[in-house]
Amino acid sequence: MEIEREALIKKGKTNNIFLTNIEEILEIEASDRVYSDDPCVIKEISGKGKINNEISMYCFMLLEKNGIKTHFINIGTNDSSKFVRKLDMIKLEVICRRYSDGSFCKRFGCKKGIEIEPCAVEFSLKDDNLKDPFIPKFAIEHMNIATKEEIDYIEKITIIVSDLLSEYFDNLGIRLIDFKIEFGRDEDGNLLIGDEISPDTCRLVDKETGKSLDKDLVLENIDDVKSAYMKVLERVQTT
Repeated sequence: MEIEREALIKKGKTNNIFLTNIEEILEIEASDRVYSDDPCVIKEISGKGKINNEISMYCFMLLEKNGIKTHFINIGTNDSSKFVRKLDMIKLEVICRRYSDGSFCKRFGCKKGIEIEPCAVEFSLKDDNLKDPFIPKFAIEHMNIATKEEIDYIEKITIIVSDLLSEYFDNLGIRLIDFKIEFGRDEDGNLLIGDEISPDTCRLVDKETGKSLDKDLVLENIDDVKSAYMKVLERVQTT
């Protein structure tokens, strides 16, 4: 059966989510919105959604090729969208840090760029009203967000993803600083990676120039964001 887009059910910070004519499949459309929450900045960058969507699909296909289950099915009804399996999303953002940066530096008063080996996995509660606060593992279990077994599995998979993405980007001349992924349960209770993997959810640095290639640029010079994202896409397209 051909998949067809139906009603918009959610307009997120950077993505729009649609029902389809198949109950267990959704369509996620990457918008041209770029968002930073420190401070809160939301801008529109023409063409950003298409760039992000293509990068995200490449990353999901890389993970699937290496045995990591994701919600990705195929490209959607346009170049900015993809069809995905419907998941019951867990209210967690899973953050993996390979180098110190961002909120890590603010919390611990350290300089940027310190290698974290082995990589560090931490969790934040996905709640816009609370500004996605850090949450310890015991609280995740206590609040019935996820079981201990699920938390352990999420950590294990995140570390594998970290190694895969780091090697992948390294071969493209890009250093993976940190990234955020999300997990959800399918209809059988299996945990799959959902949401997206893109310069909106990863900190990426050009190894040669040391320049950022991610959404942190929105706080520096908004005009540089699309150019930086395109540099990532152009290198990804060579794989």
